[in-house]
Amino acid sequence: MPADGATCLATRCFCELVRADGITQPANAWSSLAFVVAGAAALLLRPAARPERVLVPLLGVALAAVGLGSFAFHATLTLWGQFVDVFPMYAVGCVLLAGALVRLGWTTPRRAAVGGVALLVALGVLLWLWPESRRVLFAAVLLPGIVRELVRTRRVGGDGRWLHVGLGLLVAAYALWVLDQAGLLCDPTSWLQGHAAWHVLGAVAGWCLARHWASRRLVA
Repeated sequence: MPADGATCLATRCFCELVRADGITQPANAWSSLAFVVAGAAALLLRPAARPERVLVPLLGVALAAVGLGSFAFHATLTLWGQFVDVFPMYAVGCVLLAGALVRLGWTTPRRAAVGGVALLVALGVLLWLWPESRRVLFAAVLLPGIVRELVRTRRVGGDGRWLHVGLGLLVAAYALWVLDQAGLLCDPTSWLQGHAAWHVLGAVAGWCLARHWASRRLVA
């Protein structure tokens, strides 16, 4: 493996065939831009209350960054591409966690912002020094925010349908990710890739979260 190559090159970088010229994995690269679309759509939402007026745009920017970073990774399969792919994913997890804590009333927006930035920086350092930890750390930062948002929605008795739809899509996307990574759902030369489907479904799930935060039906 080249010194600057992505760590997955030592095993397999998902199902799609690695091209020698041009965009290394075109299906996985172009499908990543679904996150950019989802992020732009989130920025068009107009939340009725605070702190959602700040949280929703932050999530939109983070989702767009995920799409650009993922495109860079699958277009190059380099170590720097891997970093810019995963780091924005950590940002989404930090925004989700900070937002859930603020909406639960467990902390103030200022403290959540400081803590979120500090956590993101720490995760970035770990990603740079220990890139093999990226998937475990992503799950570790994402799951607590999801659980707390579910708790918050149940506690206030608001309309959580967008959150539930998003979670359902995320579960389906992860199942396709696993099947693709394991080679159980795999045609290396096809444009229909399980990992590409993970991108599209994950992007829609991210927009559903933004829509959930922007909902006027949530009880304050």
